[in-house]
Amino acid sequence: MSAGKYINADPVSSNKLSRVGCALLLPLMLLADKDNMINKKSFTKSVGWIRDYRTWNKYWTELVKENVLVRLDKKIWMVSPYECYTGGVSRMYLINKWDEARDADYTIS
Repeated sequence: MSAGKYINADPVSSNKLSRVGCALLLPLMLLADKDNMINKKSFTKSVGWIRDYRTWNKYWTELVKENVLVRLDKKIWMVSPYECYTGGVSRMYLINKWDEARDADYTIS
């Protein structure tokens, strides 16, 4: 059995996002590594159809606010395991890591 990506494509769960926010979900999930982590700078360079940093900040903030992304450090972010996960990693491990990162992020704010 291959370790593929599992993506939650439920339109109801992404209904809270704008059209551009929804359009960013697929590349975000496909470009995340097996631990659901993504480098924001690399990702923004990979998605070339948004060129203005203010626009990026607007949609990145939307994804954070709607619990699609959480910050792990200055450059690394984690994609919600409720949205996608890789079969090669335990989903419970990712969920625990996500919950810890979200709780740590809330205490900083």
